[in-house]
Amino acid sequence: MAFELDMMEKTPQILFDLNEGYFSFTGVLMPEDAFGFFDPLFGYIKVYFKNPKPETKLEVSLEYFNTSSSRFLYQFMREFADNKSNKTNITIIWKYEIDDEDMEEVGKAFKLLFDQITFEMVTVERPRVFEIMG
Repeated sequence: MAFELDMMEKTPQILFDLNEGYFSFTGVLMPEDAFGFFDPLFGYIKVYFKNPKPETKLEVSLEYFNTSSSRFLYQFMREFADNKSNKTNITIIWKYEIDDEDMEEVGKAFKLLFDQITFEMVTVERPRVFEIMG
């Protein structure tokens, strides 16, 4: 079972593949209603963690997120960390542009908060979403 949402101006591309244990956010995260945006996503992960795969990965590759989304992003990652068990190994992969010091610092802060699970920091080179969308 998979859930996909295309990237829009204020919301990221989302891919949740429950069969593979892979979850990703790519782009910008600044929905008008952060609760309304995240609420169904929490539903998907609650279903997934009832019977998780041996390896579970959450890949976060955001260029920007607003303050209201940061709280929900934290809660989302917290759900993953809280569901670490002998049933599944959890890995969060935080991708950021090589010259984006702000996203690097945010990633480091999240890594400190979730030190009980594998948290990888990965630099990438990619065109900026803001540049692509004009």
